[in-house]
Amino acid sequence: MISLKKLTKAGFALALVLVLGLFPVHAKVFDKVVAKVNTEIITLSTIEERAELLRQKYARSPATVSGQELLKEALNMIINERLQLQEGKKLGFVVDEDAIDAAVKDISDKNGLVDGQLQEMLEREGRTLSSYRDHIRDQILVSKITRFEIGNRVKVSDKNISQYYKKHQKDFWEDGQVRARHILFIAERGSYEANRKAKLQQAKKVLSEIRKGGDFAELATEYSEDVSAGDGGNVGLIVRGKVVREFEEAVFSLKPGQISDIVETEYGYHIIKVDEVLPGKTLALKDAKDRITQILRMQKQKQGYDDWMEELKKSAFIEVILFDESDKNKSLVSRGSYKKKPDSELKAKKKLSSGADSRQKTLQKKWEEMYKSVEKSNGGSGKYEDSELASLEEKLRQIKKLRDQNKISEKEYQKRKENFLNRL
Repeated sequence: MISLKKLTKAGFALALVLVLGLFPVHAKVFDKVVAKVNTEIITLSTIEERAELLRQKYARSPATVSGQELLKEALNMIINERLQLQEGKKLGFVVDEDAIDAAVKDISDKNGLVDGQLQEMLEREGRTLSSYRDHIRDQILVSKITRFEIGNRVKVSDKNISQYYKKHQKDFWEDGQVRARHILFIAERGSYEANRKAKLQQAKKVLSEIRKGGDFAELATEYSEDVSAGDGGNVGLIVRGKVVREFEEAVFSLKPGQISDIVETEYGYHIIKVDEVLPGKTLALKDAKDRITQILRMQKQKQGYDDWMEELKKSAFIEVILFDESDKNKSLVSRGSYKKKPDSELKAKKKLSSGADSRQKTLQKKWEEMYKSVEKSNGGSGKYEDSELASLEEKLRQIKKLRDQNKISEKEYQKRKENFLNRL
């Protein structure tokens, strides 16, 4: 039976999320909130799902990454994505249903799924087609806002190109090349000795004809057992490192018009003629321009992305409670990513500082009890509906919005949130 988790080569891929694919590992039911990004919460299961995908990626590389480092990387990626989604929605970016339909069809087609199979697979994983389409919508939106923002930041001028060329001119050196022909008599090493001797004698006979003035191209057409025979033995331009060692040494030792002795390689016996020698050279600026533009564009894209994320984090409220130690919390997001709260809010928070730790533990316990109740209602099946979280997030968002608009104090905000959780 095919599982969504096995569809690692889905045809729908977007910038900056290629490594992740579109089929997350199924979440655990027992859950807890480990971070908040503005009005949105991030649960532990979400982090663990992403960490598992990262673990699979690192399993194919020599790098050793600890479980805690995986969680940190996963959390940073999810925080970035939440910020990008929020920014895209704020700027009015939308994803039409036709784009989502096309993406779903592409995934189905490239995985050989017929009508209804994708939905059946989703249901086996405890998901709905509707929630899956929402996931695709978010990924498309992230891609759109990222291309828009980075595109506006990436400008490569002629001055940039000229400066790069002068500084890295040695990187645009091209090794010499040789245009050559050959006649091959196939006699692979390890084949019958009688056959090898016969091919060698044939090669000597043809070489003798060439030395007497025979036309190389005509003899190559007649005797060569290589695919190049039909073109008079022409193998085009040869660069170092692209052919077997014996052939390379022979061809680069000849001058234009010269013909080699018989050269033995693992394929058999060769007679080589050099038609033209192109010496090594440094590419002119005009010839290197496209390469330099691509290099600079990629550098600027990375810098532009990093700058953009830093700006989003500085203007956002990000709270991380994934680890107990505060210094670990701070390492999860970049410096300056915590939004400074208004003085009135800080004063209110100071008054509550004596009971902050115990209240945090109480709230976290309520979150866990809430998820346990969801698990119980599902008969311990390991599934929960997306609507539960959506409803919860919406209610918390409304309370948080009132606090952010200074319509209620920090104390009142905490009280209402606690009362809400007490009613669960």
